[in-house]
Amino acid sequence: MTRLRVWLTPATVLIALALAAVTVGFFLRGVDTIQGWFAEPTPAASPQPTYTVPGAIRLPAGQYAAQGQACQGTAARPDAQIVVTDPSGATIAYAPLDPGRLVDGACELPFTLVVPAGKGEYGIDFPAYGLMPYTEQEIADLLELTIG
Repeated sequence: MTRLRVWLTPATVLIALALAAVTVGFFLRGVDTIQGWFAEPTPAASPQPTYTVPGAIRLPAGQYAAQGQACQGTAARPDAQIVVTDPSGATIAYAPLDPGRLVDGACELPFTLVVPAGKGEYGIDFPAYGLMPYTEQEIADLLELTIG
């Protein structure tokens, strides 16, 4: 009578555990073939359409401080945010004001808004100017938005 000797090494134990895990996985998913195990991925939802609105807040003389060609307003500083809201008042987008620059005797603080489409009406809250209402058509038609 011959005796069969089996040597358990860490590698053989890991292989056995991996095979057991795959078998249990097939059983739990009710899949009886490898092809069924690797189902087609669900396509990601298409991104929501947006409007990109470049613009600037333009502060007249007396409402800003200049340092060379750079400038900033008292209420509209480069770290201030422009906030876009939906009809319920929830924030749906925001953008910081970029550093100001002197243009024709005024201080312009540029920004770029990326506004989601499909909200109907929007509120855009500008530092130093407050909340202003816009319709979706007005947002879509904007090539550039300058306040002040």
